[in-house]
Amino acid sequence: MRSDSDRKLRRLLVLLVVLVLSQMAAPAIASAQTVTLTDPEKDLLNRVRQAGLWEMPAGDMARVRAETPHVRQVGETLMVDHGRLDVAVRDLAAKYRLTLPDQPTADQQSWLAEMRGATSSSQFERVFANRLRAAHGVIFSVIAGVRAGTRNDEIRAFAATANQVVLRHITLLESTGLVDYDALPQPALGSTASTSAATALNLGSMDVLTSVVLGLLVCGATLLLLWFIRSSARRRHRSGDDHAANRSAERAKQPAA
Repeated sequence: MRSDSDRKLRRLLVLLVVLVLSQMAAPAIASAQTVTLTDPEKDLLNRVRQAGLWEMPAGDMARVRAETPHVRQVGETLMVDHGRLDVAVRDLAAKYRLTLPDQPTADQQSWLAEMRGATSSSQFERVFANRLRAAHGVIFSVIAGVRAGTRNDEIRAFAATANQVVLRHITLLESTGLVDYDALPQPALGSTASTSAATALNLGSMDVLTSVVLGLLVCGATLLLLWFIRSSARRRHRSGDDHAANRSAERAKQPAA
């Protein structure tokens, strides 16, 4: 028959297993119940929306005002691509209840005014190529950082698409031969990589607490299981010794033939 100590140990083991499983399931349940965007993810959606608000009109102007056929084609491509991104970003924002900007910033409005004020087609093309190339370079690093560190599948897919679009636009703008590379901002070496790594490895206080508790529970369950196995082995060994001693005593009591 099982002793009371055996039954208590088994109940304790079951309790520890239940606690471990509940700790493992808690983050997934919480994530499924409340999915919210991080600040970098919100910033990405806002920036993509903000970019489209001035780059679509800029592309439309290039399609009409540029003298060079290639620049006109680049403008049309930018206008169409940002139109598609705008639809995607507004869908995501609606899903996560994020309010997006509805007009260009003051800087963006001044860039559009600069294009409108160009006195010649060649001047317009230079302003168009350089203003948009600089803007695409800025948002490109933002997209890459979110793409590398986000834990949201939908944001990751959107960032991957936006990354491809922006890189294509950078290549197209540079293909005009009008970009002044010396006027572009110097890259901040290591900033994007370190930001991405920090985002990817960022653990909230609840994540840290969950990891610590889970580790302690696993260690406790392992130690208790080992102790239970050794105790059972010792009891079986003692039971065998007692059985052998009883048999020897019974033989000793039997009368000699």
